[in-house]
Amino acid sequence: MHEASEARPARQAAILAAAVKVFFQFGYRKTSMEEVAAAAEVSRQTLYLQFRNKEQLFRAALEYVTEQMLASVRGVADSQNRTVEEKLKGIFEVLYGDPLAVSSQVNIAELLAVARSQEGNIVSRFDAGVISIIGDTLTWAGTAAHWERHGIGAQELAKHLIDTSTGIKSATDDASEYRRRMALAIRIIVAGADGAEP
Repeated sequence: MHEASEARPARQAAILAAAVKVFFQFGYRKTSMEEVAAAAEVSRQTLYLQFRNKEQLFRAALEYVTEQMLASVRGVADSQNRTVEEKLKGIFEVLYGDPLAVSSQVNIAELLAVARSQEGNIVSRFDAGVISIIGDTLTWAGTAAHWERHGIGAQELAKHLIDTSTGIKSATDDASEYRRRMALAIRIIVAGADGAEP
């Protein structure tokens, strides 16, 4: 986790947590500073003292949510007494399960587009972190070693699972359907490695 998140004042963290919920609920364009202030239970003046405009608030909220998600993903990957399938399902639940439950596909697409166009460095850092964690999880489990015999590395497997997840998300707004299809994709990677001929 970044030092900034550890040093972040409690009030600011509470505002950012509320902002993340509002951005997921309404999307970027429809979110107003007034709605965030109301959700955070602070005055507009207090909000504007912390963040001078919506762009600055969005950047801080994006940093906050990506830090929180990476910490959660690491926690799942480092958890004991879980199979590789359970770890991967848990990772993708952190990444996409909760947002799908509270936000529409349209809002998620809009937020991602704004994040990539305005704050590409934050998104790139987050993407690299997720790929590294998934790749490490596949390596730890021995799954990657089976695929490497066929010229497919851990990073490629991680990117493939992320791309698969993105495709499933674009095809459904239903969180349970997302989970079912993602579980199948994970099982194919794990079982395919076990059954692959050298």
